[in-house]
Amino acid sequence: MVFDKLAKHHASQLLDFELENKQWFETLIEPRAKSFYSIKGVTEHIDLLINQMNEGTCYSGVLLQNNIIVARANIKDVSNNEAFVGYRVAEAFTSKGAASFCLSQLINIAQSKFNITQLKALVLENNPASMRVLKKFGFQAINTNVNAITINGRRLSCIEFCAKYA
Repeated sequence: MVFDKLAKHHASQLLDFELENKQWFETLIEPRAKSFYSIKGVTEHIDLLINQMNEGTCYSGVLLQNNIIVARANIKDVSNNEAFVGYRVAEAFTSKGAASFCLSQLINIAQSKFNITQLKALVLENNPASMRVLKKFGFQAINTNVNAITINGRRLSCIEFCAKYA
């Protein structure tokens, strides 16, 4: 597997990844806007992320296996040596180390590129697998926003995790 910085040439692969996993993702996180699910929507999304990367406020990567995106991961809201991390893994690649690999890459990039001393992550209560990955890398739950969101008619709490680095 290869972790690659998101670029314009990933547009069709990213659209395939998002479409193939749309139903799966929407059981775990908020749905994307319908306009996202087109080559135009994905290209605009990538352009926005590239601009943010150029401004130094984020990093976006994709995990590829045999030139197919199997996960994506990002660092966002970089400010004052802090940032948020997030990732989404294709359903077929859950429990295969993809999220752990992505998170390890994000931690390295956060420290080396952004000099981050504190990373945070937000996870909905319906995603214990993501919580396990975060805990494996030293993240600790620091706050819970009860009934933060409704997905598929179910009210879910959002748990904030944090890891500190020297």
